[in-house]
Amino acid sequence: MRSTLNRRGSLKSLVLVVLLVLGVTQGLAWWRDTQTVAQIKAHLPGQRITMYSTASCFYCTKARAWFKQHDIPWDECDVEQDGACRTTFEAHGALGTPLMRVGTRWHLGFEPGWLAEALKASDLAAQQAQSSPSTDTSPRP
Repeated sequence: MRSTLNRRGSLKSLVLVVLLVLGVTQGLAWWRDTQTVAQIKAHLPGQRITMYSTASCFYCTKARAWFKQHDIPWDECDVEQDGACRTTFEAHGALGTPLMRVGTRWHLGFEPGWLAEALKASDLAAQQAQSSPSTDTSPRP
């Protein structure tokens, strides 16, 4: 009788621990997603995200839903319907879709963390280019 009670208690404890781990994991994923969205929105003004996609691409569908859910503007270029999009897509030798572009940076697949980093890097490069003295504005002859 005692061994049955011990097993039930152990099983309840195990279920409780598993549920706790799942809850913490989901909470961390939500927090990380929230931070990524904030980083993207902070560096997005003046920049564009372009997704080269196909209508049947599962990952493209997930990316569209994520962009809409987080109210992030993006441009979409359908490589099956638009010849110019297909030419650009093929020129990059991508093995599939989605192919993401931020400024001059390209990435195969949809990863919000990559988007945040690419937008930040492009934003910093633009700021440095604006603050660098040029021959037009330099006080030296």
